[in-house]
Amino acid sequence: MINTGWAILCLALVVFWGLGAYNRLVRLRAAIGQAVAVLDVHLTRYEELVELAVTAAASAPFGWQSSIAPELGAVHWTRLQTAARKTAIAMAHWQDLLFSHAAARALSESKLELSQAWQALNHPDVYYITVAPELNARWSELDVLIQPDLERYNQAAALYNAAIVQFPALLLARMFSFHSVSPL
Repeated sequence: MINTGWAILCLALVVFWGLGAYNRLVRLRAAIGQAVAVLDVHLTRYEELVELAVTAAASAPFGWQSSIAPELGAVHWTRLQTAARKTAIAMAHWQDLLFSHAAARALSESKLELSQAWQALNHPDVYYITVAPELNARWSELDVLIQPDLERYNQAAALYNAAIVQFPALLLARMFSFHSVSPL
């Protein structure tokens, strides 16, 4: 009788531990989802800024083209629009495949490309293109605003990745297909 009681007690402890460990993994994964939602808002704002800049350039007296170097102005604006489009696509793909390391890498690369396209547009050597100062200020502000949220995502990813490789939670992670996530 005592052995049966101990067996039931041990089984109950294992079940309750399993439920607690599973809930912890789910909570950590949910924190990643929340961080992704915030990052999506910021990346959408980048795309909106590109739209505003392109609209302002198109409505300028010479439109897309500069009176000094018409072909160069169009190249810079096209590069910026392409980078913004690629970033939006990469973000959507990453949200669909959140645990894909390739999708996270593609998002990081496209965001870097977008930043480089904006910087190239505002480079002093590109004197024939003018971007409104308020748009440059909003871009800089957005660069500052996204950093804490990016850090929160990376911290959530690190906590989650650490949790799914710890024994004995590792057994639950494998059983319920909890995959690692890439930091940005």
